[in-house]
Amino acid sequence: MKKRFQRMLAAGLAVLTAVSLAACGGDDGKAEGDNKPAGGDTFVYVPEFVDMGEIRMSNPLYEGGKLYYSSWSYDEETGVSKNPVFRYDPETGNAEELPMWKDAGQDANPQAMAVDGDGNIYIAWVRAVWDENDNYHQEAALAKYDPSGSTIFQKDMTEELTADGQDRYIQRMAVDGDGMICLIFDDSISVYDGEGSKAGSISLDSSWTEGAFRGNDGKVYITYYDWNGSEGGKVAVEVDTAGKKLGTSYKLSGNADIVTAGLEKGFLMSDRTKLVMFEPETETKEELLDWLDCDINGDYVQVVAAMADGRLMAVTRDWGTDKSEIVYLTKTKASEVAQKEEIVIGTMTMDQELRAAAVAFNKTNQKYHVSVKEYYDYDSDMEYSDAITNMNNDITSKNGPDILALDSSRINAEQLAEKGVFEDLSAFLEKSSTFSRDSFVESVLRGYTYDNALIAVPKTFQLSAVAAKTSQVGDEMGWSLEDIMNFAAEHPDAELMEYVTQGEMMGMLLTFNQNAFIDWEKGTCNFDTAEFRKILEFSASFPEEYDYDGERENTPTRLATGKLLLYTDSVGQCRDIQVAEAMFNEPVTYIGFPTADGSVGCVMNGSGAYGILSKSKNKEGAWEFIESYLNGEDTIFSWGFPSMKEKLEAQIEEAMEVNYLTDENGEIVKDENGDPIITGMGDFGYDDWEYTYHPCTEEEMATLRELIDVAQPMPSSDNEVLSIIQEEAAPYYKGQKSLDEVVSTIQSRVSMYVGENS
Repeated sequence: MKKRFQRMLAAGLAVLTAVSLAACGGDDGKAEGDNKPAGGDTFVYVPEFVDMGEIRMSNPLYEGGKLYYSSWSYDEETGVSKNPVFRYDPETGNAEELPMWKDAGQDANPQAMAVDGDGNIYIAWVRAVWDENDNYHQEAALAKYDPSGSTIFQKDMTEELTADGQDRYIQRMAVDGDGMICLIFDDSISVYDGEGSKAGSISLDSSWTEGAFRGNDGKVYITYYDWNGSEGGKVAVEVDTAGKKLGTSYKLSGNADIVTAGLEKGFLMSDRTKLVMFEPETETKEELLDWLDCDINGDYVQVVAAMADGRLMAVTRDWGTDKSEIVYLTKTKASEVAQKEEIVIGTMTMDQELRAAAVAFNKTNQKYHVSVKEYYDYDSDMEYSDAITNMNNDITSKNGPDILALDSSRINAEQLAEKGVFEDLSAFLEKSSTFSRDSFVESVLRGYTYDNALIAVPKTFQLSAVAAKTSQVGDEMGWSLEDIMNFAAEHPDAELMEYVTQGEMMGMLLTFNQNAFIDWEKGTCNFDTAEFRKILEFSASFPEEYDYDGERENTPTRLATGKLLLYTDSVGQCRDIQVAEAMFNEPVTYIGFPTADGSVGCVMNGSGAYGILSKSKNKEGAWEFIESYLNGEDTIFSWGFPSMKEKLEAQIEEAMEVNYLTDENGEIVKDENGDPIITGMGDFGYDDWEYTYHPCTEEEMATLRELIDVAQPMPSSDNEVLSIIQEEAAPYYKGQKSLDEVVSTIQSRVSMYVGENS
C-alpha cells in the first residue's frame, strides 16, 4: 500500500505583568532585511502581558499610551443602563471613568469613538427614544471632549441617521491630523470640522466599512472589501477631507482583520495568525510576527498599534471569560531570548479551539512551546488534495510535525495507523499521573484504536444516527443494506429520507460500506456484484435534485403521520435524545445507518483528537500538550459530550436535575393545575413546530448510554473511489446507460485505481 499511502498521505501567565520566555518573529523566526542585525542574528518580538481582568470592551482604541473603550452595564435595582467611556493606564492598572456619559444623557450609547494626537476624545452618541405613543426613533449627537473629559462641543446630528427616507447606521469614526472628523455611515462619509460643523459628504462604493484609522501621514484611511472587478479584495482607501472625496486606493494582500498605522510609515495588518507590515506605495508586505509564537490568540486581538518607542502593542479579549490583556511586544535579538523546546502540531486548518489550547499551553509550560503548521491555506488557490499531499510528504519525512490533528474528514486515520504512523497512546496513559485508561469512555478509546494501538483521544464527541418508529422497525438497533431497501419497498407511498438525492444516497451507503467492496491488501475490488447493483438501483429511485417545496407540511408533522419514514438525528447534548421521539410522537428506535454486516451504524464525531507521530523527536513533550489539552477547562469552543467519564456523568446528572420556578420568597410557583412549574428547560423549534424540553429521564439516559456504547468514528473511505462511482453512475440515473454498462465501467476504473494504490 506504499503508493496509496504516499498519495493519500507540521514564561508563565502573568497575574499582573510578566515577560514571556517565548518570542516571535516573521517566517518562523527566520526574518530577513531589517530583522537581521549585523553578526547574522535575527530579531524576534518578546511579549510582556498586562492583565486587565474581566472587561467587556466596546470601541477599543489605543492612543498616546492609553487604552480607551466603552463598557455597558445595567443596574437592576434602579433600572438604569449606562455605557460610560474609560481610559485605561497600563502603567498604573487604573481604569478611569470619564465624565462625558453624564452630559450625553441616560441610555446614550457611544456608537463610534476616536482620539486625536492631543488626547481629545470624539464620540458619536446614539440614543433610542420612545415618545408618548410608544413610537420608537433614534437621536444622535456628535461631541468633542478635552483629555479630562470636559465637553468642548456637543451638537445634534439626528438628521444624519436618515437619508432619502432610509435609516442609516454609524459604523466608524476617525479624525485626521488637521482635526477634521470623518463619520462613516453605510453609504457615505460625513466630514465635520474641528468645531463640529458639517463640511461635506463623500459617497462610498461599499455598504460596510471594516475599519478607519489615522495614518502616520495624518490622513484618514478606511478599509473595506471591494467587490468591483473580477478578483475583488480588501482595500485601504485614503479619505481626502479637503477635497471631500476618496483618494488613492491600495489593495491589501491577505485577509487582514485589523489595519492601522504602521511603524513610522505604511500600515500594520493583522489577521488571526500573523501581523505584517504593509507598504502602500509598492503594495508589498513584510511579516513581523506570528501571534501564536508570541503566546497570543490571534482570534482575540482587538487592537494593534505601533508605539513611539518602537514597540508594538496589542489588546486581546477572551470571548469566553471576558478577560482582557494588553501585550507589549519588544523587538529583541533572538540570541538574547531563552528558547523552549518546540512541539509542532500539523493540521489542515487551525480552528479556534486549537489556537486557544496552544496559547494556554505556551503561557504555562516552562519547557515546551507549541507551534501549529496549517497545510491548507484559505488565502491561496491550492486544492485540498494538494494540502493532503503536502501533509503526507511531511509525515514520511524526517521533518514532519510531532502531533497530527485528526478532526478533518479528509484525513484517513485508519490508513495512516496501518502504516505505523502513530504512537500508541496507551503507554502514555499507563505512565500518566493525571489519567488512566479508565478515565475515558471506553467506546471513545475503542473507536480510536487500530491494530490494538490507541492513536488518539478526542476531547469531546457528538453522535449521529438514523431514527425510526419502533412500531415499524422493532426495538433492536442496527440493520443491513438489504434491510433498508426492503423497508423502503414496504412503504412505497412514503418518503424514506428527507432532502436526499441520488448522489447523496449513494454517498451515504458507500461511505459506511466501501470496504465491503474493496480489499486494499490484495488490491482487488468487487463492484460487479448483485449487492452493488442493488445499491445503484436503490440510489436511482431518489430524485436527481431535491425540490424544496416551501408549502409542504413541516418535518415533525410528516414524521408523525408516516409521510416521512426516517430522521437523521444529531445528539450533542443530553436533552437532544428527546427530539426524535417528540417529532415522531411515539416511541422510536435508533436503528442507525445501514451497514453491510447489519451492525449498528451510529457515528461518533470526535473533536479535538490528536495523534503523536512515531517519527516525532519529542514524544514526551507532545504527550504533555495532549494531556494538558484533555485536562483543560472546557471553553466556548468545546461542544458535545466529554470523553472523560467523570465529566460525562456530571453532564448526565445535571440534565436529569429538576429545577422549579420560585417567587421572591423562595416559594415554588405552580401553574393553573396546581403543578410546580419547571424552569430552565428551553425550547426546540422546527418551522412552525415547537417542543419544550423536560428534565431527562432514566430511560432516555439509558438510550443515550447505549448509543454511546455502540458508536464509532465514520468508517474509512477513499474519496477518489466515491468520486469515480458518482461520475459513472450519473448516466445510469439519467437513463443514458444500462446498469450492466455502468457496473462494468465502475469495476474497471476502480479496479485500476485500487491496483495502482495498494
